[in-house]
Amino acid sequence: MRIYNQYMSTKTQTFIFFGRSGSGKGTQVKLLKEYLNKIDGAMNLFSFSTGDGFRDFYKKNTYVSNLSKEVAKRSDLQPLFLTISLWGNAFLDNLKSNDHIFVDGYPRRKTEAEILDGAFEFLNRENVIIINFNVSRDVSKNRMLGRMREDDTEENIETRLDWYDNEVVPTINYLKTLPRYVYFEINGEQSIEKVHEEIINNIQKFL
Repeated sequence: MRIYNQYMSTKTQTFIFFGRSGSGKGTQVKLLKEYLNKIDGAMNLFSFSTGDGFRDFYKKNTYVSNLSKEVAKRSDLQPLFLTISLWGNAFLDNLKSNDHIFVDGYPRRKTEAEILDGAFEFLNRENVIIINFNVSRDVSKNRMLGRMREDDTEENIETRLDWYDNEVVPTINYLKTLPRYVYFEINGEQSIEKVHEEIINNIQKFL
């Protein structure tokens, strides 16, 4: 693994993270942020997680947020205008010119990917790094069942896995064809340490 000293800094970079539920994506995103902070303690970081964005949205207890909450309970896909509005407003309100960008759990559909790509073009972001945490459907299901969350029923899990295969996988394949993106598929069934090491080994030449 590449070693950095305290005088080194990173180039401003953009990351998109994909992976089935239970892939360990959240843990690895946190570890990568910590790693970049060690390289450059003065770095700026803009982070948007679709899940966190919707959880904050539900707290508003409005007519629209309550309708959206019912969609989530059914494990259905949220309407496009909501997902686009959430991340779009986050970009508008919080993004700075020298921020690293971390996008987690988005885009989930090709239409969203096309709009996000337009945003990156507007922001002059090149070499956008896609990190896809690959775990099998069975591993994903077993990990979700092991979390013992209220909404992690067999039926809801199968629904989420189906829409990931039917919607998210084609979206990843679409982004891989675009020249602005660099794609890395990571074996998410390894230990946490091995997954993190594989990520760093793949992305270090872009930092």
